Amino acid sequence: MSGACNGAVQVYESFGGQPAGWSLICGTSEATPEFAAIVALADQVAGRRLGQINHTLYALAARHARGIVDVTSGNNTVSFTQGQLRTVKGYPARVGYDLVTGVGTINAASFVYELAGIPGH
Repeated sequence: MSGACNGAVQVYESFGGQPAGWSLICGTSEATPEFAAIVALADQVAGRRLGQINHTLYALAARHARGIVDVTSGNNTVSFTQGQLRTVKGYPARVGYDLVTGVGTINAASFVYELAGIPGH
């Protein structure tokens, strides 16, 4: 799930008052519904709504569960042109929690079962 716009995805939108069609989305507009869908899969696997997942999410990260993948390199520094080339210095990714990726990214095939509390998948 990318927070950047250099890898946008196409979505088909059809909602009231707007013409239906394909458009590109990126950043948190892409990542948020992807993560929500993965949590919905975990709800289905658990056979119930999981509710607030923050505690479970951080517990999984603390025990280095396979479904949470720590991102340990890279940064969120960005350069752009606005009259001249400008750079906004970001933060580095590192082992554990960081201001670039939080606890990292997920491996949905493992994460769904771990979040649902079903071991061994």
